[in-house]
Amino acid sequence: MKPSHSTSESSPSLPALACVLACLLVPSLSSTHAQEKTAIRIDAAFPGGNILVNKVEDDTVTLGPEQRDSLLPWFYWYYRVRGASGRKLAFELGKDNMGVRGPAVSIDKGQTWNWLGAEAVTEGTFNFTFPAGAEEVRFSVGMPYLRADLDQCLARHKDDPFLQVETLTRTRKGREVPVVRVRDLSKKARYTVAITSRHHCCEMMASYVVEGLLEGALANDPAGRWLRANAEFLFVPMMDTDGVEDGDQGKNRAPLDHNRDYAVASPRYPEVAALKDLLPAWTEGRPLVFLDLHDPALRTDIHETVHFLEPEERDMAARMDKLCTYLERDQQGPIIYRKAHNLRFGSGYNTHMARPSPLSAGWARSLPNTLLGCTVEIAYANAAGCEVNTHSGRELGRDMALALSNFLRDSPEAEPTK
Repeated sequence: MKPSHSTSESSPSLPALACVLACLLVPSLSSTHAQEKTAIRIDAAFPGGNILVNKVEDDTVTLGPEQRDSLLPWFYWYYRVRGASGRKLAFELGKDNMGVRGPAVSIDKGQTWNWLGAEAVTEGTFNFTFPAGAEEVRFSVGMPYLRADLDQCLARHKDDPFLQVETLTRTRKGREVPVVRVRDLSKKARYTVAITSRHHCCEMMASYVVEGLLEGALANDPAGRWLRANAEFLFVPMMDTDGVEDGDQGKNRAPLDHNRDYAVASPRYPEVAALKDLLPAWTEGRPLVFLDLHDPALRTDIHETVHFLEPEERDMAARMDKLCTYLERDQQGPIIYRKAHNLRFGSGYNTHMARPSPLSAGWARSLPNTLLGCTVEIAYANAAGCEVNTHSGRELGRDMALALSNFLRDSPEAEPTK
């Protein structure tokens, strides 16, 4: 699969604080008129943008993420710099806000992304020399994935008879929340598989894995054909669609975030309420696999792996282990997954799953027909030494689709399709 990325700037609806625009006067380093000042513009006034410019001294810019309504500090930021052609600038964001491969950089307005590299970063400060003639350069803690990117993926498959795109609901700001189905309309599948992502809107690297899962379910290969004959898929790629487009943190949003909205009788967010209504009706009692994809924090050993959070329920834990056995055995992509990285229930931060769980996977496990419901964490940049990027994330999704086909084939509930 070829890596691709696009970002739309059409009519974004942004909160006032997202439209941070700083016109910075920095000495020209490339001009023969060394004393002239040139305005360098730093802003986040585009879909997914988020930055605060705190201070400018000579060629050093001190910035940080705009927390907005997050109750605890979080590390999502995404901004662009214009008017800096040929300059070398230092950007101070702090170690807690910088991933292990440095910032993601795009020199083509968000079409493609690369990691700048750990060697360019010292104690949370990175240096960047702007290419001569560059109109703008974008920087982010990760590789942003917005509604425009999902639309680009869906456009590649618009003529596929197994793909249907619908609207789950509208957000509190009036945006459509897409739901994507993969199914063979000529038959009723034995199994149902629901994949969700972006309950925490800043966790963009998981979106590339979701895209790979979607394309794996549509693939014209043995795994894809078996899945379509035996399973019906439902994807909700952007549970917090408003947060994705506005560039919010989303994690620990006040008074509660989307992933903690499942335990309340009347969910605060229409997306959560709609999914809680849709999922039981859609499955019609058929066996369900529910995977909710996230990105963890940035810099500790466990956060630099792909890992599943083991459910508290012993039968669910055993099924998760079986799925992970297939993923480890049959993986083909560049990200090397190891079952040993999974977080057992009761260890690390996997201690809050006891019922009634406020999280989406815990709610899914409460449904009587659920075979497996669990959370999957996708590292932001480094997974046990493997680079996480737009391409490797998609390939991991393809590997997960293959693992799902083998897991369901081996399920005791299986009724094999001839």
